[in-house]
Amino acid sequence: MDPEQPSGSLRWHAVFCKPRQDARAEIHLRNQGFETFRPRTRERRTRNGQRRVIVESMFPRYLFVQLAAGGQDWGPIRSTRGAVGLVRHGQEAAVVPQSVIRELRRRCDDDDIVQLAGSIDYQPDEAVEIIDGPCAGYRGLFQARTGAERVAVLLTLLNHQRRVEVAETAIRRA
Repeated sequence: MDPEQPSGSLRWHAVFCKPRQDARAEIHLRNQGFETFRPRTRERRTRNGQRRVIVESMFPRYLFVQLAAGGQDWGPIRSTRGAVGLVRHGQEAAVVPQSVIRELRRRCDDDDIVQLAGSIDYQPDEAVEIIDGPCAGYRGLFQARTGAERVAVLLTLLNHQRRVEVAETAIRRA
């Protein structure tokens, strides 16, 4: 039992969905009067030389639904289009701690898109500081994205400019 959620209160549960149907399940659950939450992420990807912004579920095949402890009929969830059923531990439906939902919602914008730490759009030659790894504490200039999670930074080391690659989450604006 989660100490944050006293018995008889509303609790958050995870719903397992069919492949690529979590959005569909969310719509149908809302139409049935359930309160749902499906955090999503926005990611920049390059495909065939074109940069695209992709919005997808933060937890593919899962969404959260709020249910009354013990008093609400959960049966309709199993027959909802796109949904498989509640995530369970044995016979018990798993409860998602309120603190997890609260933290996810705190990071969300109005469209339930979670703002991740490394999701900042840096401009070429923008001043950045490396905050993690062997070059932590150095300042440099952002050069480019080199992969899904890596960036190139131009550093001045020993009076020479060097281009280094670091994790996107290892930099911040200077």
